[in-house]
Amino acid sequence: MRSRRVTAPLVGVVTGLALAVAGCAAVAEGPEDEPGATTSTAPADLPSEPAVTSYVAMGDSYTAAPLFPLDDDLVIDDCLRSSQNYPTLVADDLGIDVTDVSCSGASTVSIFGPQRFSTKTQPPQIDAVTPDVDLVTLGIGANDFTFFSKMIFDCLEVADRDVAGAPCREDNENAQGRDKLSRNLVKIRSNVERVVSAIAERAPEARIMLVGYPQIIPTEGTCRPRLPLAVGDYAYTRDLNLALADAVREGGTAAGAEYVDLVTASQGHDICAEDPWVAGIRGKDNRAAGLHPYPAEQEAVAQLVLDRL
Repeated sequence: MRSRRVTAPLVGVVTGLALAVAGCAAVAEGPEDEPGATTSTAPADLPSEPAVTSYVAMGDSYTAAPLFPLDDDLVIDDCLRSSQNYPTLVADDLGIDVTDVSCSGASTVSIFGPQRFSTKTQPPQIDAVTPDVDLVTLGIGANDFTFFSKMIFDCLEVADRDVAGAPCREDNENAQGRDKLSRNLVKIRSNVERVVSAIAERAPEARIMLVGYPQIIPTEGTCRPRLPLAVGDYAYTRDLNLALADAVREGGTAAGAEYVDLVTASQGHDICAEDPWVAGIRGKDNRAAGLHPYPAEQEAVAQLVLDRL
């Protein structure tokens, strides 16, 4: 069996690509000792965790990891799925194959229905889940209601109107002072819960790991050459980023998924960090699509999944 442990020193403007973003051990009982029989204390008969044999990966572009490496031979169909994304790294370490149906631009709608491109159509991702599947990883929700696009791309478009202010927050604040984008978070939570429930129904024995989204906006400071938001909108987009991660976590865990927390893991690796896990509007050294994961982020996610396994 081939095994390659993923190390953990983790870590093009593509503005049209919005984020397109429990096992238990059974204890076996042996036969009763016969009179005069000797009892072995060797650990050979100790139970072990069941091996993963059938793995399905689902999700959006934070799973597909579009456009790295930048080699046409390694980009698969219109989903822009990398051959070195975290599902591939996990499967490689386990010495198994993965059915990776993640796709850039996918939303929870893409889980249950086809995702159409100009020349191709991606089947519903849920079709890949069969009763024999024993591991499913999932990263979904950011593209619902074009949340990520509005959170980042729309805010970038209005930044020059008031560089020192918060024009995006102002545009999204209604007359009652409530944020128009945040109102969709409850729906995103419900959508993610529905997806996890559907996976569990199709594969009752599967271990479902819901991979969250990382914190991509710094807690403090700005880096406008990498991410030219208005200064006041850094805090606004960061709050939306964290609220999205919370909504996804709440929806998935409510349906029984194990949650892989990338907000905590990504501390110190935001877009502005010295060692970023996500590219700014331009991928550094052509290692990622703009505003999408670097290889180091995918390595980090793979290690988090493997640690749970």
